[in-house]
Amino acid sequence: MKKRIFINLLWAVTALVSISSPILYGAVREPVVAGSFYPADSLELSKMVQGHLDKVENLPDIDGQLIALIVPHAGLIYSGQIAAYGYKLLENSGIDKVILCGPSHRFSFMGLSVFGPFVNWKTPLGVVKCNNSICDKLISFDSNIEIIRQAHLQEHSLEVQLPYLQTVLDNFELIPIAMGNQDKANINLLAKALESLDTANNAIMIASSDWQHFRAASEGWKLDSLGLSCFENMDMDKLEQHLESKEVEMCGGGPTAAVMKAAIAKGADKVKILKYGDSGDITGDKSNVVSYAAIAIYKSNDKKTKTEATNSDIGIKEKKLPNQFELSQPEKEELLDIARKSIESYLTDGSTPDFDVSDNLKKFGAAFVTLEKDGQLRGCIGHTSAVEELYKTVSGCAIKAATQDRRFPPVKPEEMKQIHIEISVMSPMQLIESFEEIVVGRDGLIIFKGQYRGLLLPQVATDYGWNRTEFLEQTSRKAGLDKNAYLADDAVIYKFQAVIFGE
Repeated sequence: MKKRIFINLLWAVTALVSISSPILYGAVREPVVAGSFYPADSLELSKMVQGHLDKVENLPDIDGQLIALIVPHAGLIYSGQIAAYGYKLLENSGIDKVILCGPSHRFSFMGLSVFGPFVNWKTPLGVVKCNNSICDKLISFDSNIEIIRQAHLQEHSLEVQLPYLQTVLDNFELIPIAMGNQDKANINLLAKALESLDTANNAIMIASSDWQHFRAASEGWKLDSLGLSCFENMDMDKLEQHLESKEVEMCGGGPTAAVMKAAIAKGADKVKILKYGDSGDITGDKSNVVSYAAIAIYKSNDKKTKTEATNSDIGIKEKKLPNQFELSQPEKEELLDIARKSIESYLTDGSTPDFDVSDNLKKFGAAFVTLEKDGQLRGCIGHTSAVEELYKTVSGCAIKAATQDRRFPPVKPEEMKQIHIEISVMSPMQLIESFEEIVVGRDGLIIFKGQYRGLLLPQVATDYGWNRTEFLEQTSRKAGLDKNAYLADDAVIYKFQAVIFGE
């Protein structure tokens, strides 16, 4: 309350006198990384940013309302092309408010800092004004949300986003937020504060974060893929656990988790990994890289609603299935060889071999790798969305199936002669509106209910001889839920198909 009164008094003073203060009308936050993280010359900067946007290819459709973006924040020569995949979605969007959240790299503090109201953020491309009303609401929300000038004066994580925003949006106002200590309390505070804002459809939340730092690309991917899978599954509790245990590295992990939580609270039900890469893509040196990802979080137009879920729905026409990954027999054999060699190499010396593959296997693809020994499951891990080239997905998932499936101890080198490898290359997921759509033997299932998630591949139902109802019940149980959880109003179920082949 005292902070609220103090801020109001300061605003009143600005109507009477002209003084210089970072929280008063007319204050300017000057660019501090122009000339280092990005060009200081406006023409050169504009050319760089527009060049990145123009090179965006095969951007997936966002079939709904975009609620949040996750983008990187390194020097634009390294991370700018990845970030452009997110910002491309904002062209002609009508967005006029940007809630920009990032970490504080250079100044340590507790809580959150909003560097507004009445602050103008400047770049070589011009000035961006803060939205005074929303900044004020955030500051009033909790005593741990303050105006901490030092948190912003040398910070780059927010500043490097502005040139893209200034390029893709005609006119917008900024709500700049820096997070100090990235602990659970601050994550929840930011999530709740963002959730409290009524911004209608003309605002976007953006979290700024790079991923793993200064490892070989093959090693860094092991950390990043674990984090990306948390986004695919919209499981921020697991992401927080991985961040705390250092199994996942994100320098802006706290703000990112908070934005994701707020987006889910605002109705987001889908995530798409728009682009993933690392600094080695630019330098050519993959031995020591920083990783980047652009991620879209949105509320789909086809979000499932159920008044009563039964197995007796009638009159449902079969929908056209999405295109499946087409693989020749030699390509299937090549992927199986990649899976086996990846595991053997990793178990021998911790390395992942390089592979020279056809263009088809370089296409982005989702896949699961299943390991069996003596006819029994020995490990199974995969991705439900295409986040990387198919051959890399198979290589990485094979290693994880052998070493990171928590249901089993890691595979030992001497076991490999007894290990049978099976690969399931997955189609895009399709939201189920009626259980009649499910075809046992063709479809796999994934259920989302709150923070719970369970997935079963198509072949599982066939192996156990389940009917449709049993398949739904077992998928619910796989998520750690009651067998009838699939009938709940808040249960969301997807189906998918797979090209399945093994040794």
